[in-house]
Amino acid sequence: MMFLMFCCLSSSSSLRMKMISSILLLLILSSCLCAATFVVNVTQSSYQAEENHSITLEWTFTTKTQGSYRELFIYCSVVAHKELIFYQVHNGVEIPDSQDKQFSGRVQSDKDVLREGRIRLHVSRLRTEDSGQYLCVVKTEDGSDKEKCQLNGPSGAEPAWFTFPDLCLV
Repeated sequence: MMFLMFCCLSSSSSLRMKMISSILLLLILSSCLCAATFVVNVTQSSYQAEENHSITLEWTFTTKTQGSYRELFIYCSVVAHKELIFYQVHNGVEIPDSQDKQFSGRVQSDKDVLREGRIRLHVSRLRTEDSGQYLCVVKTEDGSDKEKCQLNGPSGAEPAWFTFPDLCLV
């Protein structure tokens, strides 16, 4: 009788341990999966604009609702004939000095939506030379990704396409 009780307790304990192990494994795998799903999206892939008008470019990225942006890095550039930086954030702080002089005083960011995982950049007084491919690279403690969109100027002609190098996204 005692042996039978011991066997039942033993199998019950073994079953409990298997369940706990399965739950822990599931938690570990789901946290790895979440870390691998950091994504940057562009809200519009192509824009048509007129000279001296304004435009709003917007990207979204995966974010935690209570995330800290001490480790937020954003690198936005445009490429037509050469690459020009038009917006940059390092450790959660905007770096206006890194901006190319072509965009000086013409790019404003909407800081209120940044916490929601949205990068909204208003470019004013558009010029023909602003046409090109706009790339935004985002890196947080959750991961990194990039996305691009196209801005076509008043002539409607697209500038020569440029293949973005694979930027280091670590």
